Amino acid sequence: MKNTFLVTKISFFIFIVLLWSCENNKEIKNIKKTYNIPSIIEYDFPDTLKGKIKSIHIMKYDIEEINGKYVKVPYEKRYDVADYNNATIQFDERGNDIYYYEYDSIRNIILKIEKTFNERDSLLTESHFDNELRPRTHRIVNTYNTDGFKTEELFYDQDSLYEKKVYEYNKNKLTKAVLYRKGKEIAHYSYDKEMTNSFTESKPKNEATADPYGESDEINHQEIYDSQGNLSQYKATYKGGLEEEKRFYYDMKGNCIRKEYFENGKPTYVIERKITYYQ
Repeated sequence: MKNTFLVTKISFFIFIVLLWSCENNKEIKNIKKTYNIPSIIEYDFPDTLKGKIKSIHIMKYDIEEINGKYVKVPYEKRYDVADYNNATIQFDERGNDIYYYEYDSIRNIILKIEKTFNERDSLLTESHFDNELRPRTHRIVNTYNTDGFKTEELFYDQDSLYEKKVYEYNKNKLTKAVLYRKGKEIAHYSYDKEMTNSFTESKPKNEATADPYGESDEINHQEIYDSQGNLSQYKATYKGGLEEEKRFYYDMKGNCIRKEYFENGKPTYVIERKITYYQ
C-alpha cells in the first residue's frame, strides 16, 4: 500500500473527457491564467501553477533499496494511486493545453491528445490518439455563438459522428441542452435560475472518515511551510501505527517540481515535474 488515494475506475473515453473538459467562456485578457491540468495529475501537487508555462513533464519512480542504497526504478502502476504513466503537457502562450502525451515506462507514447482553441480561449476541437502513429480514435468539435457561449458539441468515433449535444440560451443564460445519438434525442436537460453548478454529496455526521488502508483512522497530521509560504512537509499518523510523510520541493518560480513519499521513515516513491517557461 503506497498512497491514501483510491481512483474510481470508469470508461476510458468518459474518463478522459471529464478530466480535460474546458469552460465555455474565458476572457481574452486574463492576466492570472488558469492552466488546464487534468485533476488526476494536479492533485499530486499542492500549488497553483505560476509563471508563463510552456510545458510540464511529469515523471514517477518507485524507490527500492538495492545494496543498502535507495534508488529510483521504473514506476509500477497500481490501483491505489493516480493511474497514469509519465506524461507531458504543452501550452500555448495564452496558457491553453494544446498537447498532452502519456508514456509507458520505456517512453513509448501510449496516448496523445491534441486541442485547438479560438481567440476567446474556448475549446474548438479535441482529438485523441492511441499513440502518435495510429489514426485518431475520438474527436470533439465545439461551436460557439457571437457572445462566446457554446451552442453545439459534436462527438466523433474516429471520423463518424455518433453523438451531438445542442445548447439553447435566453439572454445568455443556458436554458436547455439536448443530446442526440445517431439523429435521435436520447436526453433532455432543462435549466433555471435556481439550478446550482455543482453537486456535493453529503455524509451522515456520525460517519467516520475511513482509513485509506482499511486499517484505522488518522489520529494526527502536521503541515510544515517554508519561508515563502509553500507547503514543504506533510506528516500523518494512523491508529494502526502507520506513519506517512510527504516532502515538497519548488523551483525559483514557486512551482512544486518534486514530491517524495515515505512510509514509516522509508522512501516509497517520488513524482517529479520538469517545467519549462516562455521567456
